Amino acid sequence: MQIFWIKLDKLKYNNFLKELLKLDKQNIVFTPNPEILLKTKSDQEFKSLINKANYLTPDGIGLYIAFQILDNNNSKFLNTILLPYYFLNLFFRRKTLYKKYWDRICWSDLTKDLVKYSQNNDINITIIDLYNPTDKNKVTSQKQFSNLLKKKFPKLKFDYFIYKPEEKEKIIKEISKSNSKILFSTLWMKKQEKSVIEIMWKCKNIKLWLWIWSSFDYFIWFQKRSPKIWRKLWLEWLYRLFTWPKKIDRLKRLYKAIFVFTITVIKTK
Repeated sequence: MQIFWIKLDKLKYNNFLKELLKLDKQNIVFTPNPEILLKTKSDQEFKSLINKANYLTPDGIGLYIAFQILDNNNSKFLNTILLPYYFLNLFFRRKTLYKKYWDRICWSDLTKDLVKYSQNNDINITIIDLYNPTDKNKVTSQKQFSNLLKKKFPKLKFDYFIYKPEEKEKIIKEISKSNSKILFSTLWMKKQEKSVIEIMWKCKNIKLWLWIWSSFDYFIWFQKRSPKIWRKLWLEWLYRLFTWPKKIDRLKRLYKAIFVFTITVIKTK
């Protein structure tokens, strides 16, 4: 199914993971959410970058509202009236939605499974992290990152780079000489797509690239992920709103990801 002319892949999580773990060819995996898909409407360069991925997997509950809207012949008015029904389906008919529209591929879950597999099978990985000296929390996290990750995954072999623009070529050269097969990018929207695609062409040793946002911060407990019950109920976004700082910014992002995105889907259907 396409949203804003971006075609998302129909996948079952376990089958998808097995395919990735073959590591027999180069693959790029991007996990678009509503916020990312909205950006592709106003940024054609970003849209082009997104479409270069081998896999585009759905991440975000807003996408499953969009799937329901796009998979009917209702008028824009009727789809707007039915929005409460579509929302309720997220919580009470999730298995049906997964069966009909495929699994949600959450970047945090995928990252964790890949890291565990890498540790257990002696596979080297590379992590490139966002350089943002104005973010004090990020700087603190980066200073502790390697030691904390080693405590969590003591047998994991990894290279960790803070991706400064002026050191880009040096970092790419080091990655190309390494034994790494999987690359994780925590850079922000658009930066991560550009960096991943550029590294792909220059580092043939890397077989799998993924954007992962703040997944590793969960592993090292620098950020606390929501309890499983919240995730199972698809309420992780609400937990973040309650527990994370900068609640106004979080509210703005939620408004955009759910309401602006949903209305835009209805308008552009």
